[in-house]
Amino acid sequence: MSVQQTVRSKIPVQPLELENAKETPLNLYKPKEPYTATIVSVERLVGPNAPGETCHIVIDHAGNVPYWEGQSYGVIPPGENPKKPGSPHNVRLYSIASTRYGDSFDGKTASLCVRRAVYYDAETGKEDPSKKGVCSNFLCDSKPGDKILLTGIFARL
Repeated sequence: MSVQQTVRSKIPVQPLELENAKETPLNLYKPKEPYTATIVSVERLVGPNAPGETCHIVIDHAGNVPYWEGQSYGVIPPGENPKKPGSPHNVRLYSIASTRYGDSFDGKTASLCVRRAVYYDAETGKEDPSKKGVCSNFLCDSKPGDKILLTGIFARL
């Protein structure tokens, strides 16, 4: 008597709507009408003694901001632009680090790998917090559940 085993793949089936997309998604959300997504996780990628800090940030966009490999999101950091009082910060572009299937392989998440931008004074050798990167620090300091404003998608392939 032979015994048949059902073997399940550890890799989920690719969502067909993502696989069969005909046109590159572009400019779905504008700076004046961004999409509000949610931070899923923020994980430091480099060791404690490494120079600088790079974070892997997973964003849940619920499938509403689809992208292709090689494209980028625009991120609007919270707060006011100091050079234009009453206006939001300018959009910062970040290359998407995950495939179009996302981190959960369902097309509903995207990853960014972000290096925290800090400035050190050449004379004192000390960090100058007044010149830190607004958006990179916002992203690296984010916690699961925090909201993030996305624009784009950018880059025609």
